[in-house]
Amino acid sequence: MDTHASRPHARHAALLRRAALLDFPASADVSPDAEAARLHTIQWLSHHGVFEDSAAVAEYDALRFDLLTGLFYPRATGADLDLGNDLVGWYFVFDDQFDGELGCRPQEVARLVAAVIRITEEDGRTGGGGQGPLLESFRDLWRRINSGRTAVWRDRFRHHWLEYLHSYHREALGRTGTGAGAGAPPRSVDAVLALRRHSIGVQPCLDLNEPFGGYTLPPALHGGFPLARMREATDDVVVFTNDIASLDKELAAGDVHNSVIVQRERAGGDLEDAVRHIADLANARHRWFEETAAGLPALLAEAGAGPDVRPAVRRYVDGMRHVMSGNLGWSLRTARYDDRGIEAVSRGRQRPWAHLTSLDKLIQAGRSSI
Repeated sequence: MDTHASRPHARHAALLRRAALLDFPASADVSPDAEAARLHTIQWLSHHGVFEDSAAVAEYDALRFDLLTGLFYPRATGADLDLGNDLVGWYFVFDDQFDGELGCRPQEVARLVAAVIRITEEDGRTGGGGQGPLLESFRDLWRRINSGRTAVWRDRFRHHWLEYLHSYHREALGRTGTGAGAGAPPRSVDAVLALRRHSIGVQPCLDLNEPFGGYTLPPALHGGFPLARMREATDDVVVFTNDIASLDKELAAGDVHNSVIVQRERAGGDLEDAVRHIADLANARHRWFEETAAGLPALLAEAGAGPDVRPAVRRYVDGMRHVMSGNLGWSLRTARYDDRGIEAVSRGRQRPWAHLTSLDKLIQAGRSSI
């Protein structure tokens, strides 16, 4: 009998069954300061007016983004972990803006993206204010993240942020079927990856491993083989894991940017066939990552890497591992993908913080840049 009480249990059982297809572990290695970071970020977002009442705070808190951050950065503590958790929290608050009407209005999405990008161009002295909770919280976050960093790292971080931000416009084009090329709805898993590698937001999260670890990788090493390919594999594993974990939620919301959904439409068969296919792809990417990581010491020695570079690379590779396994560990424990998460986006409902920037304000803010 399908009672109301049994449905959430069945959905969680389906999530566990699908996750069991993945060969890599779900991390349980959490920073000891995750709880402190949880409280910090709720206070920070509340200070900037993101939550309108205590019910919104409770709904946000159930998503346990502090757990995700603590799994991403298990060795980070104190102000570093607070900063990482603010970044992760802002990511999801920003992402939720596009679940409704705004996500199907490419021009308004472009205006919002342009407004965020303008903040990345401020020098800290000429920045404006009074632009609402979303932009004001980002301005504070951007200032704190970049304060005291090397120019090499700041340029790298901003480049990854721009890729992330522009992906929202491309997704909006895909939802409406407008535009050409990148604006078409995804018709293959490769097309999903080409977009989601940016919109998943993994690269800026990986960037934080460097200042948290007290090192900056040289540009040639960071952008060369094999680290660039390993970062891409990390993106893919997180995308595939997320698409498996969020499948029921995105079916309820009608979102097309999911590799499982696209694979089923392309190949036919039932939904679980598509899940198995995507899990196989994730496993193959993870195996390649570990095989390549095993050969890194020899490659670095052959390239004449100095004694200070090798431990930095080891820490960076560990950071990629933490992101892959931490994302899976969080996906199994967050309310974002369980029955509560599905209900939160079903029948047109949006999160309480999903209306932080009205369309009228977007139009006004974007006149100078569009």
